[in-house]
Amino acid sequence: MTAPKKALKPVAPVPISLVEGALDHSHFSASSHITDVLVGEYHNISGDGLSASYIAWSIRIVVDDAMHSLILIYKRYRDLEELRRKLAKAFSNEDIPELPPKDNLSVQRICGLDLWLEHRRKGLQWFLTNVLLNPKFQHHEIITDFVLG
Repeated sequence: MTAPKKALKPVAPVPISLVEGALDHSHFSASSHITDVLVGEYHNISGDGLSASYIAWSIRIVVDDAMHSLILIYKRYRDLEELRRKLAKAFSNEDIPELPPKDNLSVQRICGLDLWLEHRRKGLQWFLTNVLLNPKFQHHEIITDFVLG
């Protein structure tokens, strides 16, 4: 003989409450600093309709040598161009590192796409390491907006 089955009562989910300023990153103090940056994999993002596909790069940023303070962002090449442009304007007396050159769609690039993307990743890694780990730039709002924006 089997025991009678009991019906489960539906339970409403706990409501989510949004708090203004919850994303203000206040746990980072003025003395916090970026201690590591790594440009990782690329992601090919397909566009819809008239928009073309593009590459987004994963960028891992570590704050205060603490892996629990790891920030993972995704940026396009144009985002990095904008970062460089803003830094060059704000720090006109400083040498801002160059980005790897922008390449048009060429037969050589299409045939060696993986090799070309790895070359670009290394160039982006060099650029971000020299910019984000530089104490002259690190606490400027341009960097904060790039990382946390």
